[in-house]
Amino acid sequence: MATVKTPITELDFDGIKSQLKTYLQTQTQFKDYNFEGSNLSALLDVLAFNTFNNNFYTNMAINEMFLDTAMLKNSIVSHAKELNYLPRSRKSARAQVIITISNEAETAQTITIPQYSNISATYLGDTFNFVTDQAFIAKRIAVGVYQTDTITIYEGQMLESFQREGFIVDSEGVLRVALSNDNVDTDSLVVFVDAEATDNQNVFTLARDIYGVEPTDKVFFIEPYFDDRFSVYFGNNNFGQQPEEFEDVRVRYRITSGAEGNGITNFTASFVEGASITVETVVASLGGAEREGIESIRFNAPRALQIQERAITTKDYEILLKQKFPEITSASVYGGDELDPPQYGKVAISVYLSDDTTIISQTLANSYIEYLNDRSPLSIEPVFVQTEYVYADTTIDISYTSKLASRTASELESLVRAAVQTYSDDTLEDFDKTLRISKLSTALDAIDTSIQSTSIDVKPIIEYAPALNIKANPRFQFGQKLIQPYAFNIGSDSFTGYKPAIKSSPFDLNNVCVFIQDDGVGNIQIVSEDTLNQQVIKPIAGTVDYETGEVKLVDFVVQKFSGSGIKITANTVDQDVKSPKGRVFIIRDTDVVVNMNLIESKSATINTSKNYT
Repeated sequence: MATVKTPITELDFDGIKSQLKTYLQTQTQFKDYNFEGSNLSALLDVLAFNTFNNNFYTNMAINEMFLDTAMLKNSIVSHAKELNYLPRSRKSARAQVIITISNEAETAQTITIPQYSNISATYLGDTFNFVTDQAFIAKRIAVGVYQTDTITIYEGQMLESFQREGFIVDSEGVLRVALSNDNVDTDSLVVFVDAEATDNQNVFTLARDIYGVEPTDKVFFIEPYFDDRFSVYFGNNNFGQQPEEFEDVRVRYRITSGAEGNGITNFTASFVEGASITVETVVASLGGAEREGIESIRFNAPRALQIQERAITTKDYEILLKQKFPEITSASVYGGDELDPPQYGKVAISVYLSDDTTIISQTLANSYIEYLNDRSPLSIEPVFVQTEYVYADTTIDISYTSKLASRTASELESLVRAAVQTYSDDTLEDFDKTLRISKLSTALDAIDTSIQSTSIDVKPIIEYAPALNIKANPRFQFGQKLIQPYAFNIGSDSFTGYKPAIKSSPFDLNNVCVFIQDDGVGNIQIVSEDTLNQQVIKPIAGTVDYETGEVKLVDFVVQKFSGSGIKITANTVDQDVKSPKGRVFIIRDTDVVVNMNLIESKSATINTSKNYT
């Protein structure tokens, strides 16, 4: 009789044991054997357990062999090394400050603030230390008073130690130095070879690739080690000079608290003896970040291999910026030919920060551009464009029934507003985003069972904050087709029922409260706000393109306006609203109107109509 082979299809313990029983029952000597009531059942448990362990180990081992399926961070980091990708270490928060030193006894023209000077800060009950990464000069601005330009300080403390005990020499003779502290910010690494503790000579600098590196160049490289640590290694006299085994290697670096150092604005310092030091915050600390996580490494490592530290396409610029500067949530990059006026040979860059900073300081913008300059083609110049925003004039009509209502109208409205903000946070607040009416409506319908229907009307808003009493020619691009109204005819009832494609909030011009609107034939006109005697103040103040949504104002002058800017609202053909190029889409609660409409149930209607007298 031929032996029946049982296919191996089960991986769990019970399934494996069941298959073993099935196999044995195909054998003549075990045909009518009672496995459950015999000692052989214990042997089957051992076999199933051993098989299960082997299956689990083999599955895990094979999974760890590939970047897509690996679960252990050390395995993922190892695969990233093969792609020449350096996972991000912890990053120090950095702040922009101006330091003023008052010392009446000082007569020199300048005071030097030493490198690695300490500056203290207290935030949310915790104490943080900031340091300068280089020496700065404070110039005398008055007798005994010295002041720096805007400088950058970094959160963390400097560590310096000899790392000879950490030497690792691999099979190819490459010298490596393992860093013992896993809170290092790798951007701060400085290496000294065969130098005394007080000697800053014989410095080795960081090299990010081997292009142009000669055998005698004093450079070092960084690579991930184990358990979130890093190691420094040298070029083995092929791509950089390698220290001898008897030479001391000293490593200086900054350890940091990461994201905990963000948002600090109050600093104190006392690094000059006998002087009073004031630290003025220009930009609050930002950019602090934790170590790069598993999923981020899995996503970024293959893409870093594609761009090779070079910015060629617009996507390259975005990836490089977000890798280097953790505070950047997203970036918008486009050709200079799309600027107004066009700037050929340039690439425009706007960023959106994780702390919702609306105005990017010039110092911060310069740091982004400086980083990209070395990675851009020679013929392309990166330029920073201040991030702009598009908002949403949102009207929401909620119909709910009293029969199912367990909350009051005000409670439901609060939940609706919270859901709108959640939708904005999770779905919008980025470049090139679209507000989908259907998705927002679905989210609102799910708030409470009493909500029967939801109607949403959204119009994009662009805010314009002009310089007062100065002529300007601003342009606004909504990027969508507008609903063209009928031609506006000046008359006694011309304003009644007229629905313009473009309309602004009120502002003052020549002591008259006015607003702008289109006339239905492509012109922008200025209209008085006085509803009792409304009239056109200026029939042609610019143009509007109904197909592209572009608005151009000519010789536009504003005497006064309220709020953060003049709101210019567009009436678009599509209900779904898309953010124009280079603008971040945000829904503000102040722009949301919620109308709660109660639907009485039939039984309630019958009861209220009865006459019980």
